[in-house]
Amino acid sequence: MQVRRPLLCLAVLCLLLATAPFLRGTTVIQPTFDRLVGAADYVVRVKVKAVDSTWRDNATNPGERYIGTAVTLDVLETISGTPPSPLVLDLVGGRVGQEELTIEGAPKFAVGEESILFVRGNGQVYFPLVGLMHGYFPVRRDVRTGSAQVLHANGQPLYSEKELDPAASTAVVHGPQEQALTPEAFRNRIQQRQHELLALEKQN
Repeated sequence: MQVRRPLLCLAVLCLLLATAPFLRGTTVIQPTFDRLVGAADYVVRVKVKAVDSTWRDNATNPGERYIGTAVTLDVLETISGTPPSPLVLDLVGGRVGQEELTIEGAPKFAVGEESILFVRGNGQVYFPLVGLMHGYFPVRRDVRTGSAQVLHANGQPLYSEKELDPAASTAVVHGPQEQALTPEAFRNRIQQRQHELLALEKQN
């Protein structure tokens, strides 16, 4: 976590410890695909409508403040669960004037960007995505053809949900004919796995 002022850093540290007691720094282990699907309150394909960062009072330490951000989203498709309407992500971090608070590894949202999000604990945790950056999948569209592909948070194309297994090799080489997942293909695999997990749960 990077911040400009020591006082702000202390205030936010107290806030994070209060809202996310399991947090140890911002190192997050890659969750499995099953974990992403099963842990999300809802999964949505969205487009960022507005990003508003403001100073907020730290409820756990009166007199101290931190920067928080409200990200207003247009829901293009609900993949699973029931998101609220309107959907506004509430998160710690952002920029106000010359002051900026960043959570290491957390994705940054920009107006107009499209993505698929695995949302959990919105308004209750410091960053409401399953596995932090691992619950964020940008969608890149070709400006000429309009075709779209799903990316990992680091901007690399996502070819299969199997790549999300923590044990998967990071050195996999994809052939020139291999295509990255489209938003529709990724949606179908998410919904299929959710149905399979629900069936397994009923059997047990």
